[in-house]
Amino acid sequence: MNHVAIDIGASGGTVFLGEVTESSFDVREVHRFDNRPAERDGRYVWDVDALVGHIADGIRAAEDGVDGLDTVGIDTWGLDFGLLADGELLRDPVSYRDPESTATREQVFDAVGKRRLFDATGITNWNTPNTLWQLHTLAEREPDLLAESDGLLMMPQLLSARIGGEPAGEVTIASTTQMVDPEERTWATDLLGELSVPTDILPPLAEAGQSLGPVDEAVVSGLSSTPEIVTPASHDTAAAVAGLPLDEDAAFLNTGSWFVLGVERDDPVRTDAAFDNAVSNELGVDGSVRLLKNINGFFMLEECREAWREAGESVDYDDLLSAAEQAPPRAALVDTDADAFGIDEPMPDQIRAYCRRTDQPVPTGQGGIVRCLLDSLAAKTALELDALAAVVEGPPSRIVLGGGGVRNELFCQLLADATDRPVSTGPVEATAVGNVLTQAVAAGTVPDIETGRDLVGSAFETTTYEPRAGDEWTRAKERLAALTDASSSEA
Repeated sequence: MNHVAIDIGASGGTVFLGEVTESSFDVREVHRFDNRPAERDGRYVWDVDALVGHIADGIRAAEDGVDGLDTVGIDTWGLDFGLLADGELLRDPVSYRDPESTATREQVFDAVGKRRLFDATGITNWNTPNTLWQLHTLAEREPDLLAESDGLLMMPQLLSARIGGEPAGEVTIASTTQMVDPEERTWATDLLGELSVPTDILPPLAEAGQSLGPVDEAVVSGLSSTPEIVTPASHDTAAAVAGLPLDEDAAFLNTGSWFVLGVERDDPVRTDAAFDNAVSNELGVDGSVRLLKNINGFFMLEECREAWREAGESVDYDDLLSAAEQAPPRAALVDTDADAFGIDEPMPDQIRAYCRRTDQPVPTGQGGIVRCLLDSLAAKTALELDALAAVVEGPPSRIVLGGGGVRNELFCQLLADATDRPVSTGPVEATAVGNVLTQAVAAGTVPDIETGRDLVGSAFETTTYEPRAGDEWTRAKERLAALTDASSSEA
């Protein structure tokens, strides 16, 4: 069968054609487009009309050269949503990176406390503007907007509805909101009531694999077939983990604008150790739970490339990585999760300013900045893996890597060195693979996720990077931990 996977991240989107049989699994890219928040009326928002146009172009491109399409599934980043009235958007969805998204964060903490939030939702993202904070801000500052709304859709389901699908909710994307009970896999309505966040606008939640109706020919014209819209694992990380060849000994690391590090388990973990180490429980496919840590990932690198592009400088990855290899290792480190880094100023300037404030050598040139970021991300991931290992029984002995970092050989080796664990690469396009896989299971082509993972394991080549022990990474982790503690104190 032919499945179209539409994977949209916070910096770009890609459309893939997946051709799956009982014994074969093939995924190839057919369309790519940029996606960045647009500044409108002083806010950073998502251009839904532009995204729908790109999606339509991608579906048409996927049909070229094949005998019709069977299903279409959309996954996106988490957190963001659209508010609707009578099926129409009330305004452009606001990006979670918009500074106003965290406006009432401290009020949420004061109202119910961090431990109550964790016990109710299993989520410990205190610095990421989850949907809960965004809705609480609206309830406090724009109550008329919420009163006017009769429905909320997370971004994948909003886009699915715009191309013809029925409005719906899906558990993997909903679990990023900090508004879902991970045990019951339903909205945490008691918590939301305590915070005066409306629950009547929330859609019923279902597992991946829902059929939402056919693609609307008026929106996606020119097709010779009428594919069915289904919900894959619609959070991009949930899709990526579904597409990785994992076992109980392995941690996953999905690399993109965000890094998501974790392990897959059957049940949520809401122990004191999980709370103290800030481990979150997000929902995965087939009833699974992903115990994880979120790390601000290649977002900063992409923001640097954007600034250099605007300045007329080269942004070719090979050139940047070659320059980074020549730069001094671990000369300067940054806490990538610090509030100091945003989208309102050129990122290279922000990095240099951070290093000055923290009395570190200021990286020079593109190579110095890229090396600073890669070293920092490797050390940050190592610290978060230590925290994760303190929570789970049988700590992971290796890492399976998915996403764009698979192509970055320098980063893969730095990660193995910093974590002192072998790093094996999964599919570069792990998210698309998992999107296609969950569609194939819904269509009955593949009986279950485990069988699909076996297909994936035989369809993609794997490279393993062995760690090279060295005290320099122990010292680097200690330096970064001190910077992270300082960032937390300032927040």
